Amino acid sequence: MTQTDSRRTVPGAELFFGESVAQYLADLSDDVFSEEGYAEGLLLGRRYRDDLGQYVIISGVTQDMTNVKDAVGWFKSSDSFEINQQDIGRMVSLFGYIRIYAIAVDYAQGSMAMYAVENGAARKVPSAMVENL
Repeated sequence: MTQTDSRRTVPGAELFFGESVAQYLADLSDDVFSEEGYAEGLLLGRRYRDDLGQYVIISGVTQDMTNVKDAVGWFKSSDSFEINQQDIGRMVSLFGYIRIYAIAVDYAQGSMAMYAVENGAARKVPSAMVENL
């Protein structure tokens, strides 16, 4: 669902997330790094639209992959923050070809990147962490 709203606090940013989301992803990535593994999950939140276009506010995450109806995106924690064709295929299998958002965490480097994925293609998007979300 897309709502009209004027809460975009950083013009040009397309993805907003709370400190709790960042902390969850950091903690999960630390666990995955120590196991040299991989983790994925869903980004929960809401879609909005304003004069600049669509944006999302991510308010939570889950590793329950059956909760797709409440999700606006997908995340992974692995040894790369790049989104590859396998990742895009995974997102298409979950959401179809609608625009969704992705956060990819590179647990080895301790870095992350944010993407919009639409029609089978990914592009990096500007993002902002918001306090008290």
